[in-house]
Amino acid sequence: MLFTEMPVLDHPDAILRPLYPDDVLAWYDYLTLPQVFEHTSWNVRAQSELEHYAWQPEQFTEASALRFAIAGRAGDRLLGTIGFHTASSVNASAEMAYDLSPAVWGRGIATAACASLLEWGHGHIGLARIQATALPENARSIRVLERAGFQREGLLRSYRKVRGPSRDFWMYSHIG
Repeated sequence: MLFTEMPVLDHPDAILRPLYPDDVLAWYDYLTLPQVFEHTSWNVRAQSELEHYAWQPEQFTEASALRFAIAGRAGDRLLGTIGFHTASSVNASAEMAYDLSPAVWGRGIATAACASLLEWGHGHIGLARIQATALPENARSIRVLERAGFQREGLLRSYRKVRGPSRDFWMYSHIG
């Protein structure tokens, strides 16, 4: 995905910045926690599987997946990630995905990050449709999406394999 300015996160405790190689270990550490792992479709078994998400602007294209770090305003430590994948410049659409360390759950950081990326995606990138999915049992993520202004479109049955079996996902969209 091509862009000329970064999204800005409006939250007192967090900022958005590039995802650096030094962030990968902290990212892997919280992604593999049972309370995170069970609510995502990640299937990472080694830190090295996340390394390609680190910032490499020379490789960005219009269809590139794009992942930003959600970092602490004080100390700059990784709190989570957010970004777009399955980008289609022809359709002016992309799917948003995010994750957050349980250490900072319940502070509104994920909702603020979603709102920032929605505004940036529609306004700066020109996306007409931004979609997101959530496992039906992931009540926290569903609340984040709804607070950020996404609308539920329906249940996608057996939509995506998650560590083996195909699972159902709720589809949400935000139209700019």
